[in-house]
Amino acid sequence: MSTVSHRNFGGRMVLLAVSVLMLGGCMLARSPGSVSIIAPQLEPVEAESEPVVDWSVGVQRPSADQMRDSDRIMVRVSRSRLQPWPEAAWLDSMPDMVHAMLIQTLEDSGHFAGVGRAGGLRSRFGLTSDIRRFEVVDDGDGRLSVDLAVRINLVHQPTGSVMATHSFEQAERVDGRSLDDAVDAFEQAMSRLFLDITQWTVENGETAAAEMQERREGWRERASGSERRGQSR
Repeated sequence: MSTVSHRNFGGRMVLLAVSVLMLGGCMLARSPGSVSIIAPQLEPVEAESEPVVDWSVGVQRPSADQMRDSDRIMVRVSRSRLQPWPEAAWLDSMPDMVHAMLIQTLEDSGHFAGVGRAGGLRSRFGLTSDIRRFEVVDDGDGRLSVDLAVRINLVHQPTGSVMATHSFEQAERVDGRSLDDAVDAFEQAMSRLFLDITQWTVENGETAAAEMQERREGWRERASGSERRGQSR
């Protein structure tokens, strides 16, 4: 975690300009002083033994709603109300941060022939995702928890066909109410989330590859049979 200091330049014109930006949704409301910039560090998690596949995977930037597509650390304070954690922000916009960390986890697993951003390498499969929840939950009785939910699609890149889809969820209790406590819970939940996605991608990618190979062999057999029948006439 690092802290970035913001000087308060004062002056009515500056305050007016800042107010306009805030009303326009162009910046996160923060009080003068310091803002804690959060760069999660995931603990290395030993993945279950999996075969190294012979295909690569490209990962698209996750989609998210407008509120979550920002550097705000969101807190759900009621069923339908979110608010930002004061004086704190992610290192990057949340979808960009998740994008980079998922790529790193997939790459570090050693399971794939190649891993990269979508369009950055030639890949057989791609991952698209939609982040449904990525927040701290305040249940109102003094306890906090972290709630993550992501919908993932495994896409056959050459055809654009969706080969598999799954919703992943992770929750983690926060041991305290400080920002550091919340970040620790985020790190634990994200580690499990990305590991689950990695293992699911290997399993479903191999299943899809085998099914496509069977279809190709069936097509070749039918084509060969048609050719033999044509020659025998």
